[in-house]
Amino acid sequence: MALNLASLPQANGGWFKPKDVADAVAILVEVKGFDRQRPTPNGPKDSVLADISVWKSREQLGAAPEVNNGQRIEQTVLARDLETVVGQAVLVTVDQVPSKKPGGNPAWIWKPVTDPEIVAAVVAYGEKRDAAVTEAAAAAPDFD
Repeated sequence: MALNLASLPQANGGWFKPKDVADAVAILVEVKGFDRQRPTPNGPKDSVLADISVWKSREQLGAAPEVNNGQRIEQTVLARDLETVVGQAVLVTVDQVPSKKPGGNPAWIWKPVTDPEIVAAVVAYGEKRDAAVTEAAAAAPDFD
């Protein structure tokens, strides 16, 4: 029997702060879980647990991204948009839209990445990463 390793979702990556990645050209969000109305010190919030890879510039696309495993996303609109993609990944950037309420804070939203060059670079990164994992798993000893 081959060893079938699974990774458990871990919330050790802190909290996702859209302001810190507002200028990124690509954000790969790999959604691990969604919790509706998760208790927080500020009251219940919809929450997503995700692994997030960020490319801050076009020049960085050929290199490894900044990777944050196990980040919590608790901005309401961002979290709810990811509810239906648990177990999948999305390639996006973030932007702000004005509040519908007078005097309200602007809301952060996801914007899909459609630039074919950026999409190809991120897909290539994903394929290279998956190939490295497969190679490492194949090299692992089989104790059966």
